[in-house]
Amino acid sequence: MKRKRSSSQLMITGRGAKPYRVRRGYTIIELLVVTAVISLLVALLLPAVQSARGSARRLQCLNNMRNVSLGLLQATDTANRFPACGYYGDGTPGTVGSFRSWVVDILPYIDQANIYNQWDFDEHYLKMTNGPLGDTPVPVLVCPDDFTEVPGQGNLTYVVNSGVGFSALIGGVHDCPISPRSGKLDLNGNGITCNSSTEGDGTPSDRELFFQMGLFFNETWKGEIRAKRHHTMAGLTDGASNTLLISENIRTGYNPQDPLSNWASPNPYLTSFYIGTPCRGGRCDEANVDYNLANSGSSAINAGIKNPEGSSPYPNSLHKGGVNAGFCDGHIQFLSEKIDGKVYAALASPQGQALEGTPLAQ
Repeated sequence: MKRKRSSSQLMITGRGAKPYRVRRGYTIIELLVVTAVISLLVALLLPAVQSARGSARRLQCLNNMRNVSLGLLQATDTANRFPACGYYGDGTPGTVGSFRSWVVDILPYIDQANIYNQWDFDEHYLKMTNGPLGDTPVPVLVCPDDFTEVPGQGNLTYVVNSGVGFSALIGGVHDCPISPRSGKLDLNGNGITCNSSTEGDGTPSDRELFFQMGLFFNETWKGEIRAKRHHTMAGLTDGASNTLLISENIRTGYNPQDPLSNWASPNPYLTSFYIGTPCRGGRCDEANVDYNLANSGSSAINAGIKNPEGSSPYPNSLHKGGVNAGFCDGHIQFLSEKIDGKVYAALASPQGQALEGTPLAQ
C-alpha cells in the first residue's frame, strides 16, 4: 500500500531535470516588511520609555527638594532660628576666609550625620578634613534633571531664599547690603548706602529693610561679630505657607573651572537665589520702585540656564516653564517663570507687611 507524501516531502521534477525538494523561507519583501514593522514599534516605544524616565526624574527631584526642605526646617526648629546661608570670617586676624554654607548645618537631618560629625567648625571649608568632606557626593542635594553636574563631586542643585541680595565688606564698611547685579542697595531711598543711620527721621534703615525682604543671610563666624541677622519661624509674619524657603538652580554647585566650588562653599552666588532688585539702579525712592523688575531680564526665572556655573544666582531649572520651589510650611510648588514680579517679591519676603509706609510697599 502506497503512503501519501506530505507537502514537505513533495518532489518537483521537470523533463530531463533532476528532482529537488522545495525549501520554504522569507523573501526579501517579507524581510523588509518585518523590519519596517519592528522599526515602527521601536519608534513608538522609545518616546514612552523616555517619558517614563523623565517622570521618574521629576518625581525624584521633588522628593529630594522635599527632604532638603524638611532638613532645613528641622535644623531651624532645633536651633530656634534659620541657619545662615553662609559663614565668613569678619576680617580680624585669624578669622579671615570662608567657613561653610547652610548645607553643613542640615547634614544630620538628611542622613549625613557621619559627614557632620567629622566637620571642623573652626576651620575653613577647604582646609584640613573639611576639604574632602565638601567634595563628597550627597545625592539628595542634586536634582536628577540637573545634567550640568559632574558625577562624583560635591554637587548642589538647591539654593535658599536670600531676598534681594547679600551683605559684604564694601569700602571698609562691614555688613553692607548689596545686590548681585546692581551693587550697593539704597533700600530706603535716602541716598545713603552702607550705613545704618537714617539721621533720626524715622525712616527704616537699609539694613532693617534688607532683613524684611529676605529669609537667609550670610553671617560672620568667630572673632568680633560684624554681621549677624536671622529669622525665626515666629518671625515669619507673612505666614510660613506664603514664604519661599528654597528653589532649584542648576547654575550652582560644583564647577570644573572653579576648584573652590562645592556644596560647602559659603559663596553667596552658590548658596542662594535672589529676586531681581525691584528698584532702578538699586535706589528705592518712590520714583524708582518697580516690582516688574523683580522677575525680568537676566534676573528672571530660568533666564540664566545657559550661563556659566556660579554666574546666575537666580532660580534656574530644566523643567519647562518654571522651577520647583519649597515653602516654609514644607509644601513644594511649581513656580511659573511668568510669575508677576510683585507676587514673586512678596513670596520672597517673610515680613512684607512691615514694608507698609515705605516706597517698597507699592
